[in-house]
Amino acid sequence: MISLIAAWMRAEYERQATRIASLGTRRRMLEVALLSGLGLFVELLLIRWLDVHVRPLAYVKNLPLIASFLGLGIGFALADRARSLFPFAALLLAATIGIGAWMGTTTWSGPLGPEVNLGVWPTEAKHELLAFYASVAGVFALVVLATVPLGQIAGAYMRGAPALPAYTANVLGSLSGILLVFALSALSLPPWVNAAVAFVLIAAYSSHRWLKSTGLVIGAVCCFGMIAIDQDADSTVWSPYNRIEVRKIPSIVTGQPEDDDLGWVLAVQGLYYQRLLNLAEPPSEAVRQAYPFYDAAYYAYNQPYEWMPKPRNVLVVGAGTGNDVAAALRHGAVHVDAVEIDARIQEFGTRLHPENPYGSSKVTQIVADARSFFLRNPDQKYDLIVFGLLDSHIGSFSSFSNNIRLDNYVYTLEAFEQAIDRLTPDGVISMSFYVSQPWVGTRIDAMLRAVYDGPVYVTPLYYDDGYLFLFGPGLAPIDAEEVSVGVPQEVVESWPAGPLATDDWPFLYLRERRISSTILWASGAVLLIGFAIVRLLFRGAVAFDRQLFFLGGGFLLVETRTIAQLGLLFGSTWQVSGITIAAILAMIVGANLIVARTGALPVRPLYAALVLCLLANFVVHPGSALGAGGLAASGMAAFFALPLFFAALIFASAVRGRPSLAPALASNLVGSVLGGLLENLSLVLGISGLSLVAIVLYAASYRRPA
Repeated sequence: MISLIAAWMRAEYERQATRIASLGTRRRMLEVALLSGLGLFVELLLIRWLDVHVRPLAYVKNLPLIASFLGLGIGFALADRARSLFPFAALLLAATIGIGAWMGTTTWSGPLGPEVNLGVWPTEAKHELLAFYASVAGVFALVVLATVPLGQIAGAYMRGAPALPAYTANVLGSLSGILLVFALSALSLPPWVNAAVAFVLIAAYSSHRWLKSTGLVIGAVCCFGMIAIDQDADSTVWSPYNRIEVRKIPSIVTGQPEDDDLGWVLAVQGLYYQRLLNLAEPPSEAVRQAYPFYDAAYYAYNQPYEWMPKPRNVLVVGAGTGNDVAAALRHGAVHVDAVEIDARIQEFGTRLHPENPYGSSKVTQIVADARSFFLRNPDQKYDLIVFGLLDSHIGSFSSFSNNIRLDNYVYTLEAFEQAIDRLTPDGVISMSFYVSQPWVGTRIDAMLRAVYDGPVYVTPLYYDDGYLFLFGPGLAPIDAEEVSVGVPQEVVESWPAGPLATDDWPFLYLRERRISSTILWASGAVLLIGFAIVRLLFRGAVAFDRQLFFLGGGFLLVETRTIAQLGLLFGSTWQVSGITIAAILAMIVGANLIVARTGALPVRPLYAALVLCLLANFVVHPGSALGAGGLAASGMAAFFALPLFFAALIFASAVRGRPSLAPALASNLVGSVLGGLLENLSLVLGISGLSLVAIVLYAASYRRPA
């Protein structure tokens, strides 16, 4: 059986080679672009799907990205091997999606560590830890296997083509792929649409009619399964950030009309997120008995207004579906700016909230990142700024900017200072915060006291757990029995705050400046697998290329650092990430065109400029441009992207002298795996420290001119 499969794979390879040989250069470059776009499209599909369903990935956030690079790199290395893996592409992709969905139905326990991750229960039981690590390894292996055939067929079309033009086609195709992904995300289309596109393209490149039909059947079954998973809730939508589910809270029979519509529960990534409740009046005794959370919510949203002046102009960041907005309106707010990063969550509030706060003419709905909004219209002041229960759960942007969650830049010392600056002379800040670990609460308390001279009042948040922090110049002394100045001392002594979060180290949920053992074990395993692959594949026809390997590692490191820092400048939104990645790819195309026109450039000046730029990036903080206007922010963005341009010129000059692109990309993409792992050093060094790590990688890539 094995020999028959091998013979069939050889025959497929020969048919594929015959077809490629019949193509002209221009047509072949078009095929390279399409297949490169398909590879990136599938990579982002898997990242989006697995980040939502596989909870253990919260511990090793960019693992699907690293696995995709490794799989594509292996595929490029196998481009000249006389056995085609592409006939298995549809099956491997469907298996990865299906197993990922199955893992989403499992309750996971994981290792105790320094970082807070929702949806995974801490454990020390050996069998549970074994299952956890096996799941992480399994996901890694599946993504690698699913992307190998795509790299191999793209590499096959590159065979015999001039390396630099083929690389330009590769980058243009990748740019098209990511633009398509973000266009579908902008329309909030679910991942099954992306999967359908991928399966159709895979079928289009299959050599036999029966292979095309089989691939389409597999794809149809997979897509219907993905659709079925989304039917579990009353309504499920996919925003660019989250998989959002809403379920109606079951009514109770009391004979009272208000007890027939008790609101809705909203979940993201399969985890409870918030409720849409009618808190205009105290809940009835029957509702209290049936749903104790209702009484707690009524207290949590209304009680703070008894301790502060009646606000006129209110800002709510993390407005969600509108509970905080409704509370402000109930207590006399004349105008409310409601800021929410996810437009689809706000839409659910508009349609379903029992009090209809977003229907009020007093409310302005704003879809934006909370931190970036603080910098808009700095002359606009507020009597009350409300931080809602604003958290990103498991960080859906983890694979683009590694350890940066959507809310990380909202909870830093600099962000709190900017919020205080937006208060009127008698303004107040009300901050509700879900505390899954006690030290997170003491850290928030320490950060607020570090930036505000007056008293910071703290009371337990009896709804959704955690604390309510109240402070500001307009807040009179509070002598309520349940309120204290600061987190109680016994809590602080038992759970010290640790390092305070800043814009350069925005890791609020990381207890210490260190890399967890989970990440270290996973990184070690990935490095061993990568080393074994290099030993097996990068010899003979495919030689290991040290220069391109370390260029790949350095480039990915600087790219993700740049995405993270631009998130601070312009907001941690999906648009910023998409525009940044597209701009970087366009910059690579520009570098390729320069080298194609002028020939290979002298490497010493390029390396010198690259190192100087990285040193400057380390010294100059992006926060220095915050609040200075759009022109200053754009200039700072160009400044932080400049090293990538010099790196692209170096890479284009190196590729121009290579006989074939596929082996070069194999070394480059496997090097990106190293860069992806080294990104975790930001947890210790801060984001700017990654520039120094990149200098080491680029130094290792240097090769003296012949």
